[in-house]
Formats: sequence, structure tokens, C-alpha cells
Amino acid sequence: MNRSLLRSISSFLIGIIFFMSCGKEISPLQVALLFTDHMVLQQQTETPIWGKGNPGSRVTVAMSWGNNVEVFVNSQGSWKAEIDTPEFGGPHQLIISSENEKILLKDVMVGEVWLASGQSNMEWPMNARINNQKQEIENAEYPQIRMFTMPRNWVGTNSDETAWKVASPESIRQFSAVGYFFARELTQNLDVPIGILNTSWGGTRVEAWTSMEQLAEMTPSKKQVQEIINQGGLSKMIENQSIINRQIDTSNNEFLGAPSFSIPERVADWRLLTLNDMEYTDPEFDDSGWNSFEASGNDGEEITFEEFFEPGTLAENGVVWLRKSFDLSDVSSPYSFVVDGGIDDFDYTYLNGTLIGSGFSCCTSRSYSIPEGLLKKKGNVLAIRIIDTGGLGGFRSSAFLESANEKLQLDQGNWQIKHHAFYLETSIQLHKFNFGDLIQNMDVISAQVKKGLSPNDPNRYSVLFETMVKPLIPFKFKGALWYQGESNVANHQDYKTLFTGMIADWRAQWESDFPFYFVQIAPYEYVPEALSQSLRDAQRKTLSLERTGMAITLDIGEEKDIHPANKQDVGLRLARLALHYDYGQKDIVPTGPLYKSQTLYPAYIDLSFDHVGSGLEGKNDLSGFEIAASDRSFAPATATIIGDQIRVSSLKVKNPKHVRYGWKNYFEATLFNQEGLPASSFETP
Repeated sequence: MNRSLLRSISSFLIGIIFFMSCGKEISPLQVALLFTDHMVLQQQTETPIWGKGNPGSRVTVAMSWGNNVEVFVNSQGSWKAEIDTPEFGGPHQLIISSENEKILLKDVMVGEVWLASGQSNMEWPMNARINNQKQEIENAEYPQIRMFTMPRNWVGTNSDETAWKVASPESIRQFSAVGYFFARELTQNLDVPIGILNTSWGGTRVEAWTSMEQLAEMTPSKKQVQEIINQGGLSKMIENQSIINRQIDTSNNEFLGAPSFSIPERVADWRLLTLNDMEYTDPEFDDSGWNSFEASGNDGEEITFEEFFEPGTLAENGVVWLRKSFDLSDVSSPYSFVVDGGIDDFDYTYLNGTLIGSGFSCCTSRSYSIPEGLLKKKGNVLAIRIIDTGGLGGFRSSAFLESANEKLQLDQGNWQIKHHAFYLETSIQLHKFNFGDLIQNMDVISAQVKKGLSPNDPNRYSVLFETMVKPLIPFKFKGALWYQGESNVANHQDYKTLFTGMIADWRAQWESDFPFYFVQIAPYEYVPEALSQSLRDAQRKTLSLERTGMAITLDIGEEKDIHPANKQDVGLRLARLALHYDYGQKDIVPTGPLYKSQTLYPAYIDLSFDHVGSGLEGKNDLSGFEIAASDRSFAPATATIIGDQIRVSSLKVKNPKHVRYGWKNYFEATLFNQEGLPASSFETP
């Protein structure tokens, strides 16, 4: 494999997407984006600090705990200093200075730093749907917990605003929920400052988080890397895809007789997005030609795209308008429009023709204050444009109009709905179909309308390694947390190789054998042909890699939501691993039972487990066990706890050879240890 060409591919990725200094005003002396007020440094280590400067100039880093380091800016304008950090404590100050400039970093803490990465369940913020959300946010007063969230430049996050944040009710809403609950458990147990480096991106595959060099060496990915090289590298590939996308747009426009709009790259552009649909905001607009439906307002019966459009079809994702008329008895009080569970993914909410708020993240709570004088007693009109880019779309909880004296539930009664456009990855494609014709002709439409190839695809090989991981190297941290895998269910057979390769890659990049703790994906009702249980088993087998641990979530999944609301137990279970293995608290059982071995008998199989804790415990008659002979034709089995083992048998299976447990997409755990931690699903060899 041509490694110099691979390096050029990596350089291209860096060049087109993101530098640590992007968005900052250029000055002779700079520190990397990661170094801001309120940061946390790993205690008792040689920690690097780096930045930019005038070539040849001297840079001094002075620490308030008592020592200075001097370095020189190299010919490329970069400098890096290694500083020795003391035992945990603070607040401290760092002064980075050159001949004529000085940068002061205040409220710097020294403690334990952990890297948190993965896809949406790690990214999931505190203001999205989580258990006991209101109380958790109100009680989030932890000045020793700080979080740095890596910016996602492609969706418009301004790197100037990226900084370490101190946990408080005001700041916590954007914290990774899993990262926060992990940090809270650690700081309560250790009484030291905890820093979380949150670098996560929803809907992403493990291949995007791995360096191109590592992907080129692994069997599941080396062919795709070679294809990138054969196309002339990523630069040429993106150029070719842009040509194809223009052809697709032209074809779609002609077939549908309607224009398309490019996908915005920045939040500011999303805010200003118009789709030839502003007339729908007018309270006098005649929506009688739209489809009418009755909403129940019952818990668990939210208004979603999937209620109207078959999942997996073209219409499931796109732009939908909802309109509703309502009356009020009292308009003298201040009101807010509130959807605690959020709107998936983006919304533009108008009341009586006025935009009262918009949100551009999936499932974060919406609370829009209504301007004084806008409401009236009769004939108010709520109009909402919802854009769904994938998965479940629409309301994620009940919607209310609230004042101090009144709470009017809006997601009930009569609504009008119009599907306005398709979301096609690289464009938003308008169409002219009415509601009934759209559903009736969906097969024909799907055959004719094509999706483009996104040049800003966050799942390109290695792209998130280059943009979301590499800029953090070589910052020192204690260990890494990972919650990902949902996007790799389709290639579960390759996941163990790819995942262990990524872990080894990160360790090599940091030149550190740091602990790596990950979350086993939770049960969820994937499409029938999916085999998420095999992905869970691939994660379990990754534990063969040294210094890894797995937080098992087989008991806290949600059948209809891939984002379980119980993020507290996820953070707690990751913390148990760290406290047991890294902080010497051996009395803490680190995880639930993990299959270790089996002993075969003519009529049954005895299973042994690691991490049984105080003993095994069953729920719901230990259902979910299956047994098979050598042909692997599995039948439901009876399971019985015998000491620290499980005996599995079935009258239908003679001379059994194999057992599996929890072997389906959605499953509720029945096997635990007495510490209340669930066993992982598994299949024996």
C-alpha cells in the first residue's frame, strides 16, 4: 500500500475541513482551540500545550503552580511545550507569552481527563430526552466538572465559541449526557476535578473514526481504501461526485416539475432557509386542500412522519408542514410553546404568521416565548415546518401552550398536514404531489427520484479521525469512553476487526496504552433483517483486547427508540469500570456477567461467567435462552441458576452443543448479578 499517497489523502481531509485554529483571528501568538479558560489538565503527567507563532520566536509557558517552560516556534510556525502537572487541584493560571504578546488562561483545574466519543448516544445532550431531565438540569451544580465539545464545522458550529464549560444549570444543557453522568460519578467518588473531551457525531460509522493508514491494513476496509486511491484520491472522488449530483438534481427536477435546494452547511444558513413555502405561515392561508387528521394527545402517540409514511420509503424523510387552529380563554398572560421531548430533527415554528422559534438539533427540548400581543382569543394558527433528515421524524413528546395560569395541549384534535419536499442527502427536493397521490405513487416516485452523494458525508473513510480526533493529539487524558455501533449493524461481521483496529490506532497515535471503555449498543427494534445482536456480540468479543471494558445496556433499551432516555445508568456503568480498574476501588463490581465457557452434557449445558459479583440473579423466568445441537438449529430453552452457573436444556434438543441468550434485536434482560448489572447477550462457539 502506498503510504505516502495515504498521507496525502489525510492531508487533503485536513485541508478541506478543519484546523484547530479555524475561525480564530490570525495573530503572531496562538494556542490551539483546545486550550481555554476553565480547562482541565491530566494530573501528574507531562502534558503538551501547543499553538502557532512567528517562526524563530521564543514562547514561555508559566504555570501558577511554580515552573516555567521555554520553547521556540519552528520554521512552520508551530510550537509545542511539555509541562509537568501537579496533583489534582486548582484553580490555576497559565500564562503563554512571547516577546510582545501574552495569553492568560484562567480557572485551570488539574484532575482526571477522559475522552468521550462515538455517535448520537454519546453526543446526546442533557436538553434532549433523558430521564428526570428537569431535576437533573436544575441540580447540575458541579464546578469541578468541565466539558470541552469538539466543534462540527460542517454544520456551522463556530469554533470561536468553542471552549471548556463548567457544569452548571445554565451550561449543562449542551453537555453530553453520558459524559456528564460519568463525570459526576467520578467526582463524587474521587473528589477531584473531572474533564470530559466530547468529540462525537451522530449517525457515524467506526470507519470514519479510524485513520486511513489503519483502514488500509484491515481486510474489511483495504479494498475501499484502494478504490479511493484508484479514483485519484478523495479530492478527485469528491469532484466526480459533484458532477453526478448535478446530473441527479437535473433529473429529479425534470421528473417532479419542481426545484431543489442545496443542503446548508452552516446553522446560519439553515435559519434562513426558504423553500417556496412561506405562504403556509400566513394565518389566512387556505389549507383545506391539505390532509386532515385527528391527534390523540396521548402519551406515546406523538405526531411523527412514520404515522403517515411507511418507514424506509422516500417520503419518510423530508419537509412536512403542520397547521392547527386553536382558541384561548386568556391572552393577558405571557405564554410559551413547549415540546419537552423536542422536534426531530429541525423545526421552524410560526404563530399567527410570526416565527417564534426554531431548533436545529434532534430531540432537544423546545421552549419558545410568544411575543406579547401576538395571541388572540379566537382563531390562532400554529404553523410548523419540520425537516427530518433520517430516522424518526416529528414530535418527540406532547406539545403545549403554557402560561402561569393555563396549559393547553396542542398535539390533540384536528391538524392539517402537507408533505412539501424530500430530503435527498445533498438536496431538498420539492414536489407537487398531494398527500394521497404521494402515498399511492410512492413506488413509482422512489424508482425515479435519486439521492445524491454528499461531499460532506461524515461517514467518509477516516474523515472524523482527521477532523474530530487528530486535532486533539497529543493532549493527555486518562482514558477513552465510546458509545457507537448502531451505524455498523449492517456490517456487524466486520465490526470486531474494525473496532479493535480503531482502538489500536488511537493508542498508537497517542503513544499510550490508555484504558478504553465502551457501551454495548442497547436493544432496539431494528428492521427485521437487521442483526444487531451480532453487533452486540462483536462488541463483547472486543473485550479480548487488553485494557478494555464494556458497559452493558441490555436492560435499558427502548423498543421504539434507538436513543434510550436512561443515560444515567450508562454513565454510571462506564464509571464503575474506571473506578474498579483505574482508581483502585476493587469492591465495585465493574460490569454484569460475561459468558466465559460452557461444559457439555448429554441433556444440558452448564455455562460459566465472569463478573458474577455476589451471585447470579434471574428475572422473568430467565427467558431468552436458546439451545441447539451441532446443526445450530436453536430452540427455546429452560435456564436454571445453579451456584455461579446457568444450566440450559430443552426436551427438543438431544446432545446440545451451543447456547445463545438475548439473541434478537430487541430483548429485555433476564440475567443479572446481584449488584443489578445485566449480563451481555452472547452465542457460544
